[in-house]
Amino acid sequence: VVTAGNSERDGQEAVRKIQEETLTGKVEFLYCDLASMKSIRQFVQRFKAKNCPLHVLVNNAGVMLVPEKKTEDGFEEHFGLNYLGHFLLTNLLLDTLKQSGTHSHNARIITVSSATHYVGKLHLNDLQSRCSYSPHGAYAQSKLALVLFTYRLQHLLTANGSHVTANVVDPGVVNTELYKHVFWVVKLAKWMTAWLFFK
Repeated sequence: VVTAGNSERDGQEAVRKIQEETLTGKVEFLYCDLASMKSIRQFVQRFKAKNCPLHVLVNNAGVMLVPEKKTEDGFEEHFGLNYLGHFLLTNLLLDTLKQSGTHSHNARIITVSSATHYVGKLHLNDLQSRCSYSPHGAYAQSKLALVLFTYRLQHLLTANGSHVTANVVDPGVVNTELYKHVFWVVKLAKWMTAWLFFK
């Protein structure tokens, strides 16, 4: 298992915990900042240099409801990190995934989205939210883009007869660092909703 992230300290801590819990698990961390196209390309280069198969790619990085900010490449952060970063990473690893999938065991791409995509709108004339910035709107747009990307990717993979399956999932309400920029009233409402309906 190769884990990736933009914090060396957190990544190594995750590796340590996985190794403790699995005992036999072979896990390593490689640095990758999905808000940086350069970092993504460097990660893919390092991963491919290992010459190992890639059976499952989990696209799970993201930011949520952050104040207006741009990535180092100049993209609005929600769209740049949540969508464009995963788009580039997936496309750069697609050849390895295709080589790793077999007739009996497809390789898998699992992209984490959110039910928020239902209220998202793609502003094709303003994908970078330059005209008017809304953290909620930018987040929902990035998640809708991920869903549409996954649907289109699966269509292309099927048409090409590839042994790769693309899936998009909504993890539900999960207590993670993703909620650090969310107003406390919204957090409370989410936790109460989760407690009432998703026990």
